[in-house]
Amino acid sequence: MISQEIEIPREVPVMTLSQTVLFPQAMMPLFIFEPRYREMLSTVLEGDRIFAVAALDERDEDAEVLETPYSIAGVGVVRACKQNPDGTSNLILQGLARVELENFVCEEPYRRARIQQLMSESDGSEETLGSIQPTLLALVQIQMRLGAEIPQEVLQFLSNLKEPESVLDLAIYTLCPSGSFKQDLLETRGILARFGKFERFLRSQVDRLKLDRQLKGGLDEDGIGNN
Repeated sequence: MISQEIEIPREVPVMTLSQTVLFPQAMMPLFIFEPRYREMLSTVLEGDRIFAVAALDERDEDAEVLETPYSIAGVGVVRACKQNPDGTSNLILQGLARVELENFVCEEPYRRARIQQLMSESDGSEETLGSIQPTLLALVQIQMRLGAEIPQEVLQFLSNLKEPESVLDLAIYTLCPSGSFKQDLLETRGILARFGKFERFLRSQVDRLKLDRQLKGGLDEDGIGNN
């Protein structure tokens, strides 16, 4: 895995963004326009190309003013970057690992934090972990047959992955709407525990889509399946 190939530093710059959750392996497009983050990007591109993205903890009343982040974030490496004539940049950040923000070492000109990498817990047998991919693929296929706007490329991409946790995390990153639930999944260390939460979410989406079809009079249960 990428996180094993690249050493995660103990101190990294941190971007705090609303409704933005970075998962390991995920490719996150970012548009850098604020002066402080332009300076941050310039620095990281000259070094290890690594920084963290933390979601804004909107449970805090002063979150927007203080830019209060969740303590669990994603750290990633800049895979591609294009600087625009106006000084802004478009980049692709690839997630490396879950990390805990232990403490901030500075706020200016941009935040830097000491971090601790968080390893997932293999809380199931090889057989149960192996069921993650086929179950997710089946649920995605059902959603697509029910009219969910999921590109065929997503299904193909998830089908080609080998590691159950990579399938799970990339499915979450791609299919789960941003917000507190997505952050909760990032923070869930147990792979099967994380899968259980996400599977329940996907099944609730299937039920909602079936109800929509029933209300429109177009549901053929035999054609859809009941996985």
